Amino acid sequence: MKYMNLIKYLLALCSLEVIAACSSENVIVENVKVTDILTSDCKSSASKEDSRPEHLTDFYSNKTKLLMFMGKDNTVTAQFLDVMDNCAIGQLNVDVSCSEKKIVIILYPDRDMYTDCVCMYDVNFKIRNLLFGNYLIEIYQTTSNKQTSSSNRIYQGSVTLESNKTLTLTMTR
Repeated sequence: MKYMNLIKYLLALCSLEVIAACSSENVIVENVKVTDILTSDCKSSASKEDSRPEHLTDFYSNKTKLLMFMGKDNTVTAQFLDVMDNCAIGQLNVDVSCSEKKIVIILYPDRDMYTDCVCMYDVNFKIRNLLFGNYLIEIYQTTSNKQTSSSNRIYQGSVTLESNKTLTLTMTR
């Protein structure tokens, strides 16, 4: 009888340990957040009405890149380089979520303004509380409504975040 009580006690203790381990992992993942977002001024611009055709070709041939540097404190310092968007958008923002080893990054403007001018911007930001390791990553560039779909996905792949290493991703558009 004493052994049965001991076994029940050990099973209960093990169950609590498993529950605590799972919930603490979820807390860390759910607390991933973006801070220190800064959009550069327009670095270069092009307009179908005002630009020479060869300038338009060169301008649109640039691919956006994302640089990610994983610090020791579970903080990723990141920078989008050469993001193309409307000249009148104001600020570009970044949302990040992470669940089950999948990172989703959404790049979107403060407001949607339609003009005949496209600018190139850089966007700096930090992702806090992201753990080292292997992830699937999806990156979207959306309008201000932040609705994602395959048509506005600009990157999809696997990445490994390692301490003190910079990762460079080239977007598909």
